[in-house]
Amino acid sequence: MRKIAGPGDFLGHCLVGECRFDAELLLPTSSYFGLPKAASYFYGTWRDERGNLLRALRGLGADSSDFAFAFEAIAGGQLECDSTTNSALYRGPIEIVRHATDVTFAADAGPDVFAIRHHQEGCSWSDGDVLEVSGTQIAPAIQWFDSWPDGGGCFSATAKYRSKGQFLGRHVEGFIGHEIHYMPPDVNWMDSPYGRGREICWQQVANEYDDGSIEQATFAVGADGWGFALIHEEDGTFYSSTDVTADAEVLDNGYPARVTYRFEDQAWTWRLDQQGQRARTIPSAPLGADGTCTREQEARGVKFSMGNSDWWTDGRAAPLLMNQSAAESTSHKHSS
Repeated sequence: MRKIAGPGDFLGHCLVGECRFDAELLLPTSSYFGLPKAASYFYGTWRDERGNLLRALRGLGADSSDFAFAFEAIAGGQLECDSTTNSALYRGPIEIVRHATDVTFAADAGPDVFAIRHHQEGCSWSDGDVLEVSGTQIAPAIQWFDSWPDGGGCFSATAKYRSKGQFLGRHVEGFIGHEIHYMPPDVNWMDSPYGRGREICWQQVANEYDDGSIEQATFAVGADGWGFALIHEEDGTFYSSTDVTADAEVLDNGYPARVTYRFEDQAWTWRLDQQGQRARTIPSAPLGADGTCTREQEARGVKFSMGNSDWWTDGRAAPLLMNQSAAESTSHKHSS
């Protein structure tokens, strides 16, 4: 039987689009749709000169940054979270200062300890002796808003940057993402509808191809109709859809090996990197995995990519694995 929503309930369907990523969006005192800013999340995916994968993640609240991790893969290994490296990352009080169109997040102990600087067309990120990178924004930000039937909702905006610099003393190149969440007071992602079941899989994507062109995208699939596909093509054309399905394959240890997103006349497939099984740092959170996501029949090679994924292992992803059988059946029919 078709479900009929109550007043004010849009069954998880999002309002989506692109937007400027300006200074006001970053400030802890700002609000959108009546929702205060919950946090900023900076994350990056890079390769060193030997092709090894590295990743960093930092959460920034209104007055502190207590959530910070660095991951490193060496030849033949996966993304590990070394205790010595991670103990060197700053955690504690921060100051957020705006100067015209620039915003700086910095440790109370001083910017030499930790600082992230946002300016009109780019950003920089320094984390003591661990990380020193900077980047240029590759396209307008993407944004989505999702109302909750019991009141409140979530507004999120994300900008991405083509970046390079130093990570653990090695030259690296890749991408940075700056993702911002606005939610009701005292609600975080884990105790929101997404942590409680609405999110199944969400991936942030950026590719630089071997011809030098760059595309960015974000794909999500979940329960209650939640999900979206938001793409900036290499010429700046923006494409969006909220009618997205997915099918997936997983490894025996629970990590996703492949996720294919289908919408309108497009299909994009994410594949796990050979070093992309990221060490789990928060037992109750979804698995983090890194790979590369490209559109079906893409002929160009990918030089640098961001393809970080949230993947829940508590059983909620079962419909995507069931869809895999349906997708394979359809593929066999088309080929026969």
